[in-house]
Amino acid sequence: MPSRRVLPLLICAVLLGGCASVGMDTPSAAHTEAFERAARQDSMRSECDWGVRYAPVAPEGASVAQLQAIATVRLAAMRLAPAWTLAMSGGEAQAFTDSKEDRAGLQLLLSIVLPAMERYPAGVFAQTGLRHVVLVKDLSVDGQRRLAMPAPKIDSVVYADNMLAAMCPSGMELRVHHEYYHFIEYRLFNDFYYRDPVWLALNPPDTAYGQGGATAYGKGFQNLGHPQPGLVSRYAAYGPEEDKAEVFGWMMTPAYAPRLEQWSLTDAALSAKRQLLRQVLGSKTASY
Repeated sequence: MPSRRVLPLLICAVLLGGCASVGMDTPSAAHTEAFERAARQDSMRSECDWGVRYAPVAPEGASVAQLQAIATVRLAAMRLAPAWTLAMSGGEAQAFTDSKEDRAGLQLLLSIVLPAMERYPAGVFAQTGLRHVVLVKDLSVDGQRRLAMPAPKIDSVVYADNMLAAMCPSGMELRVHHEYYHFIEYRLFNDFYYRDPVWLALNPPDTAYGQGGATAYGKGFQNLGHPQPGLVSRYAAYGPEEDKAEVFGWMMTPAYAPRLEQWSLTDAALSAKRQLLRQVLGSKTASY
């Protein structure tokens, strides 16, 4: 099991060999405060395997233009295209500049997002109508800072650097898959919040959902795994839409999948949910 106690002040050194690697030789007091705040607020830190590393996509110091070119080529191989700005109602974000900080931030973001997307079988993105991956920084949705969001109305998923270097790397990959499942769900039912009767029937009788994922933000929430039968995580309890996306995210992320598989051996409801989502994924590749 992963270590559950990691001091925020050590996170930068553990992940990237020291804060200088993320682009600030002598971090300002404001940056240090923001970094520590992001580390404390990372909902995945308690379930993180801090030994999991993601390889850089380019040599250290690569320019933003060079990193964008690499992303364009790798996404094109999946029949996807990048977007470097966000234009949609409710969401705000900034584009990466060629500052030292932004070069490091984009490098880290791409090192997680690109291999995560490359885990999918051929044809999934075409079958679900995903066309663009938006890669930005400082993302907020209706005023809440986010690391990722689905955007099916513009055929996109959005992934962001919001002090990502302070956070669990594999936790960010889980978010990549989680938000893509929200995209899939919207394309299946034209509704982010569809109460799927097939899914609900898999729950143990005493399962009760909360008032939606947005209500977890800003409370020091920790997304602990398998809090009760049928639920892969605490965040899954916030709504059936989050339950689905959480099972999918844990299923698709190598650092988390073994725990889901282990819990499924003795949790029939969780096992059935995992199998249902495997069928959904398979249905989007069978005809390709």
